[in-house]
Amino acid sequence: MNVMLAILYAPEGQRPLSIARVYDRSLLSAAAEKAIHEAELAATELLEDDPTLGSLQLEEVNKLRRVLGLLLPAGADKPPHPVM
Repeated sequence: MNVMLAILYAPEGQRPLSIARVYDRSLLSAAAEKAIHEAELAATELLEDDPTLGSLQLEEVNKLRRVLGLLLPAGADKPPHPVM
């Protein structure tokens, strides 16, 4: 499986341009953890304003965690446990 982190430049109003690709598993794992963490924070904030939408967003966080766990399955590189 070929998993990469892409660095994109997106000029306003135009399609993103790929600048670089990174294949380093530890960096991919760190980026996955950061993406999950940011999604959890957004879902938690939403929970305060709208519990139903916040719960739906937490399910999306769990889906993100599962997908990234499938793509980056190497032991310590796995994203953390699901949000309950």
